[in-house]
Amino acid sequence: MSIAIGERKLPIGAVVTAIGGILAAVGAFLAWETLSQSVASQAGTGASMSGWDGGNGGKIVAVLGIVAIALAVAWILDVKLPIPALKFMGVAVGSIEGLTVVVGVLILFVGLFNFQSISSDVNDANAVLAGMAAMGVGLYLDLLAGALIVVGGVLGILKRTA
Repeated sequence: MSIAIGERKLPIGAVVTAIGGILAAVGAFLAWETLSQSVASQAGTGASMSGWDGGNGGKIVAVLGIVAIALAVAWILDVKLPIPALKFMGVAVGSIEGLTVVVGVLILFVGLFNFQSISSDVNDANAVLAGMAAMGVGLYLDLLAGALIVVGGVLGILKRTA
């Protein structure tokens, strides 16, 4: 399967991977956790923490998102990577498509780890503060991005093995 843009046909897996990479890089800079607190003297004060500001998780996701974009570009340009053709369950893990799946899984792992941690923080904050803590859109976007990157890689692997 491919997407035709003018005379050029782009592999659908590469396009999905590129979209996922862009979403991952953007999501790392958006809020992963938000706090909206109403205080008697200050109505509506609030704060948010992006993945980039919150520790290494957002930085890792941003870098992996850029790696996914680079892999998608290499895939579209049909670049041959100088890596050994490792096989796992009959699938070439050393291929661009295989590396794409690995990058997507890593983004999902970092996102799910942070989801669990931030979810615990949100529950603790809601129990203590007279306000509302919530998960931010950036973390959800990064989880979606990881899933898209995995799907893009799997689409490429399926096309290669078909």
